[in-house]
Amino acid sequence: MSKQLITIDADSSAFEAAKKMSEKMVSSIVITDNDKTVGILTERDLIKQVCAADLQASKTPLTSIMSAPLIAIYKDSAIEEAADLMIKNKVRHLGVTDSSSNNDAQIIGIVTSRDLIRLFIHKLGQHEKMLTNQLIADYYWQEEPMEELNSYNNL
Repeated sequence: MSKQLITIDADSSAFEAAKKMSEKMVSSIVITDNDKTVGILTERDLIKQVCAADLQASKTPLTSIMSAPLIAIYKDSAIEEAADLMIKNKVRHLGVTDSSSNNDAQIIGIVTSRDLIRLFIHKLGQHEKMLTNQLIADYYWQEEPMEELNSYNNL
């Protein structure tokens, strides 16, 4: 999860958002109106709705291209729940809230599909190490494998 929440005012242009995203090296930016989250703009939104439509970024209001509402998940939710929510809503970014109640929830970060992939790969790596260690313990600490190894050494 990115805890460095990058926001921009809803009355800004696509150009201003793209510039800020580039400066902060992020793939999305949260759109706010009077400190209330109203949506999100992603690199994909910019490509599909500004570049591919040949719009002038400096004259394109964020409210016309942002994704709204921002789909969010509670910070203590299971990783699998986040993945399911992304799949169900066909999104690659989720807001992370500090409250399980949607009414008073404050966005405290963004989790991306890339974050989830990195975590799953890490967990798979840990699981693979655990399985390998278990196989070694089961196999190499028995008498038969040691005898088998000794027979190979005598060749």
